[in-house]
Order: sequence, then C-alpha cells, then structure tokens
Amino acid sequence: MYKELTHHFSHYLPLLGVILAGILGFYLFSYDKAFQAVITVAVAASYVSWGLVHHFIHGNLHTSLILEYLAIAVLGVVIVFSVLFRA
Repeated sequence: MYKELTHHFSHYLPLLGVILAGILGFYLFSYDKAFQAVITVAVAASYVSWGLVHHFIHGNLHTSLILEYLAIAVLGVVIVFSVLFRA
C-alpha cells in the first residue's frame, strides 16, 4: 500500500489540493451558505473527475468504479447539505 501510494503520489497530489482548496473556500465563505453549497458540488465533481482520469490512465476504468465515485460524491454532498441547510 505504501509503495503504491508513493508511486502514484503525483496523481494524489491534485486530489489533495482540490480537497484542501474546498475546505479553505468553505471556511472563507462561511457567511454565504449558497456559495458553500456551490463549493461542495464543485469539490464533489472534481473528485469524480479525478477518479475517472486516474483510473483511465491506469487502464482499469470500469462502470462499477464510475458508480462508486458518483455514489461517494453524492453521499458527501447530501451529508454537507444536510448540515448546511438544517432547519
């Protein structure tokens, strides 16, 4: 696992950057819930895009992986939205 992670570090670095930028944007725009929602959707879409490109490059992109990335992204959006827009 460690060897694979260090071998693909250049692939994981952009994902880490997108997630950190999303967290920073979420914090900086804490006064604007609508913009936080946009940031959440953008990070989720970036996560799915990153996953598709990553697996395409490695030649193991399958429908099940696409659905898995979509499911995780949707789950993340639902969780953040439920906290963000709670009554």
